[in-house]
Amino acid sequence: MNKEQFKRKLRIMKRKKWPFALIALLIVAIVAVPVISSVKSSSDRLEAKTPIPLTDILIKQTEREKITLVAHRGYSAQAPENTLPAIQKAAEFGFDYVEIDVRQTKDGVWVLMHDSDIKTVCDKKGKVSSFTYYDLVPCNIVKGANAEEYTDLKIPTFEQALKTCLEFNVIPMIEIKDYSREGLESLLKLVEKYGFTKTCSVISFHREAVEIVRELNPEIKLYKLVSKLNKDEMELCLANPDMGVSFNGNEKSNTPEKVKQLQAAGIPLACWTVDTAETMQKWVEEGITTFVTNRIYYHN
Repeated sequence: MNKEQFKRKLRIMKRKKWPFALIALLIVAIVAVPVISSVKSSSDRLEAKTPIPLTDILIKQTEREKITLVAHRGYSAQAPENTLPAIQKAAEFGFDYVEIDVRQTKDGVWVLMHDSDIKTVCDKKGKVSSFTYYDLVPCNIVKGANAEEYTDLKIPTFEQALKTCLEFNVIPMIEIKDYSREGLESLLKLVEKYGFTKTCSVISFHREAVEIVRELNPEIKLYKLVSKLNKDEMELCLANPDMGVSFNGNEKSNTPEKVKQLQAAGIPLACWTVDTAETMQKWVEEGITTFVTNRIYYHN
């Protein structure tokens, strides 16, 4: 091979590299999109949002009176999620119920936190399960709706949250994020201690968690959380008609037809996270009356 042939071969090789470069770029883009979406979603949920009074939604007065609104992670559109101020804000905006997320620390203390890692809302990072409660005490909540209005805001314990619910006359809807049988036993003891056994509800994406709670205490109202009412979830839900179902009201695959099947089986239903008038109107027309929401509130 002479010099000119070699140069020509090199030019061809360089030209043929572009498909590989394009494929590499596509792979990077595909991997990056979910990450970017996740970051954006996390950021969106922590921003303050304009409250929407229920009276602004075109629902008949007689139907509005039947609607139960549950403040999502406390009234998280107005105060940092899963904090004592968020519970207080829920009461101020007329909510009777407040949804809170609970996890256990390394030493078994139940605390309020949605994500497994505290970095989403705190000035430190690490999984809740890797900290003892006293390790968490120095951590400050610095992200969330109107976070700048709150100084020295700490991660509350579940017991502190129950005391606040009692003080401001709101009923907790408790979402179990992670669990052990012993942990659920201690959680139910706290629920009983503050007198919420017959009024509160326990919810979880983990079917085993709600089944253990049912075994430990048959009085507590339960909801299985469901993102998509797919075939497997529908079969499980229909096989357990004594357990309520709380489904994603924004998921297109959760059709009125599937909801009608659950209603026909006598299964109590709730809908999350409903933050627009259009979505609420849609599900009210389908007979849903319990809504977990970040924004819609009772008009005082």
